[in-house]
Amino acid sequence: DRARPAGCGPTGTGLLSPPMTGTGISVEFAAAEPERLARWWAHVLGWELAGALAVLPRGPGLPLRFVAADRAKTGKNRVHLDLRSESHEHQQDFLLRLFNAGARFVDIGQGEDVPWQVLADPAGNELCLLEPRRSDVDTGPVHSVVVESADPAAESAAYDLPAVLHRPDLVVLHSPQRTGPYLEFVPGGATGDVVRLVHD
Repeated sequence: DRARPAGCGPTGTGLLSPPMTGTGISVEFAAAEPERLARWWAHVLGWELAGALAVLPRGPGLPLRFVAADRAKTGKNRVHLDLRSESHEHQQDFLLRLFNAGARFVDIGQGEDVPWQVLADPAGNELCLLEPRRSDVDTGPVHSVVVESADPAAESAAYDLPAVLHRPDLVVLHSPQRTGPYLEFVPGGATGDVVRLVHD
């Protein structure tokens, strides 16, 4: 089968909580220029900078943290963000915003006929811009946080969030409030760790 970025295809469902209040979950980016990358993500998501090294959502979402990297990125990251689009027009507008801000298209084997777009931020971190999906869940601009894992069921057990889908090869968690991004654990062999899920 043609490879696709884990979490971007038809199985992508998912969520967390408004600003992840009470869950202690955030996504951390290690970068050579963390302040610059924080400004980039705040701009493209329309979120708030909190100091120089944190980005907080306006409405549903989860905190993004930025730290100085002690090594260069190697290989595809285990963790990436899937971004939400509301319509095909919005998807194109969001794509243009990302591209104009410095994102670039990347090929990780997804093929040419998938309905989502695979890009990388200015630091080379993979992300997906999803096609419009019918949903009654207000995820905010981040539809899901996707974690590639050798054992999705075992790794997801560390998170005290309800499961909306639980199979040996795919686990999707969400907040009890049913708002904010999904948290998806999917099978995969990515080893890059400059983007990681932080569970305090």
